[in-house]
Amino acid sequence: MGQYDGKIVIIGAGSASFGMSTLGDLMAMGAENLSGASILLHDIDGENLDRVETVFKMALDEANAEGEDIDFRLVSTIDLELALQDASFIIMSIEHGNRMETWAEDYYIPINHGSRQVYGENGGVGGMFHTFRQVPPMLDIVDTMHDVCPDAWLFNYSNPLSRVTWSINRYCKREYNWNIKNVGLCHGIGAGLALVEGVFGGILKKCELVSAGLNHFYWFVKLQARQKLDIKSMGPFKQETIQSGENLLPRLKERVIHWSREHEAPLIQELATIYGHLTYPSQSHPGEYLFWADAYCPSVKYDFPGYARKSEALKKDLQATINGKKNNYWWIKRSGERAIPIISAIVHDLNQDELAVNITNGDCIQGLPRDCVVEVPATVNASGIHGKRIDPMPKGILALLAHEVILQDLVVEAAITGDYNMAMQALCMDPTCPNPTIARHILEEFLKHQGHLLPQFLDGS
Repeated sequence: MGQYDGKIVIIGAGSASFGMSTLGDLMAMGAENLSGASILLHDIDGENLDRVETVFKMALDEANAEGEDIDFRLVSTIDLELALQDASFIIMSIEHGNRMETWAEDYYIPINHGSRQVYGENGGVGGMFHTFRQVPPMLDIVDTMHDVCPDAWLFNYSNPLSRVTWSINRYCKREYNWNIKNVGLCHGIGAGLALVEGVFGGILKKCELVSAGLNHFYWFVKLQARQKLDIKSMGPFKQETIQSGENLLPRLKERVIHWSREHEAPLIQELATIYGHLTYPSQSHPGEYLFWADAYCPSVKYDFPGYARKSEALKKDLQATINGKKNNYWWIKRSGERAIPIISAIVHDLNQDELAVNITNGDCIQGLPRDCVVEVPATVNASGIHGKRIDPMPKGILALLAHEVILQDLVVEAAITGDYNMAMQALCMDPTCPNPTIARHILEEFLKHQGHLLPQFLDGS
């Protein structure tokens, strides 16, 4: 497609999982489409950054020695301003503080005080404090962007995706009157697509599918055959031939309810039964936005020790690669993340359809505030990322989304301002928090344990 001389910055590149998956996408998909680009790796952890840079450079050298001619100009730095200078695209995945320690606190502190939350990453009380921690370093990053690369695109993978994306947008508009080009990206839609394929038998290439809602709370609101197709037998359901134009949503509901019983996913079963549509991924994420989810999946929490073991294993793989004890192609593959394909679509004006991006709502979902952040399909070309207008959402689903958006509005404001009373108001509105007394105890305990990660609240109380 021709040479590209822009600069792509990866913030959080030292992360063994995020950094290597993004670089794997660059090698697997961007080597041709983005040839000539400068790749700038940035992380605050210099040791991890050096390890990732070394492995990436080794792969580039090996590929070029084998005649692949991969033309990336590679630089790394721990200096944020230097990293962002004249950037065209920025891909960010960061966590403020020790991720496993703080997430464990996000989960256990609220529950120990009587909260009914599940999971505690994106919604509920835990998701609220995750947002409060994430926003300050992100605002530092966008302050620097405003100074040195105001026209750059920011693609963020960091959770809580809806809340931090909205926080960045609101801060930039309020502080600078700047409409930052900020997009949240999540691979969660992939789990939903896999479930649909699983219950029908590989039909999606022959269907028009629309998923819309909020990040981790998306709903399949359209599934229509574009051509004649067969759906497989499943449990009590026989194999059928579907005609072009036929609506598959009623069959999806039936099959998901059956699948949920078989796979012991009672929350997904109940939501499909009551609201008539599939929401996913798994029970953990939708459950974060429902105060009654604990009645169906009370023990949903993250595998903290398992994640820590996986992270250490990735670091060992990187070091083994550097030491020549492991082949350097284990990480070069498509990750399923969308930043690199979207960058290629912008650079080459591809008019590419994307199933799920997290962007300012505008007119995409009627009945939700224009400035909130929604997850919707979009078209990507040289002029930008254009969210598609969704047909009116079912009233009950819209009510669920609207309640969460109203809560997110308060959380975003407290995250930006550090207003203690605003944080209390958000806690009191969160239905997983039983009453104001418990809310106050939770807030004070978080400030005690995580105050050094919540600088905006230092003067809040």
